[in-house]
Amino acid sequence: MTPRAPALSPEARRASLVDVTIPLLREHGAALTTRQVAEAAGIAEGTVFRAFGSKEELVQACASAVFDSTDVVAQLRAIDRTLSLDERLVAAVTVMQVRVERIIGVMTTLRLSGVVPPHHHAPTRHRASDPEVDAVFVDLIGDDAASLRLPAQDVVDVLAQLTLASAHPFFPGPALTPAQVVSVVLDGTRRSR
Repeated sequence: MTPRAPALSPEARRASLVDVTIPLLREHGAALTTRQVAEAAGIAEGTVFRAFGSKEELVQACASAVFDSTDVVAQLRAIDRTLSLDERLVAAVTVMQVRVERIIGVMTTLRLSGVVPPHHHAPTRHRASDPEVDAVFVDLIGDDAASLRLPAQDVVDVLAQLTLASAHPFFPGPALTPAQVVSVVLDGTRRSR
């Protein structure tokens, strides 16, 4: 007999199931079963249905979760402000590449599986991130904005676009590392000394 999963609040159980399901979705797409989710979570399959009325509801919750920037914003805010501008931005781009890879992985798998993910959470055509994430990036640039030829928000926009391109699996060539992304952007926007 398997040990019983710890009792969680309904919100915590839902969040836990979403966390377990996202990597499974990337691996199995729409063929994912609630039995696989239950086994990965160490719970009975009925618990999945008590938390989510259907597999489709769970999949939609996963699709929405990948766009939630709460954890990303917290990680960005935790970056040590005493680091150099280059080091701060490399740390931030590292966080963002992981986020972009997660979003693209789940959304691509869902689309290829015939599941239409929700569109209301998707970044707009011109934005690779969201305003809260952008604000944290501007804050990370901080006083170093005076050393740049472009306004901080413009630098953030270029970083976001290059980060998206560097992490997107459909772009040809090897992916750029966070250090390469930051180097290209800062070397192109720093004022001459």
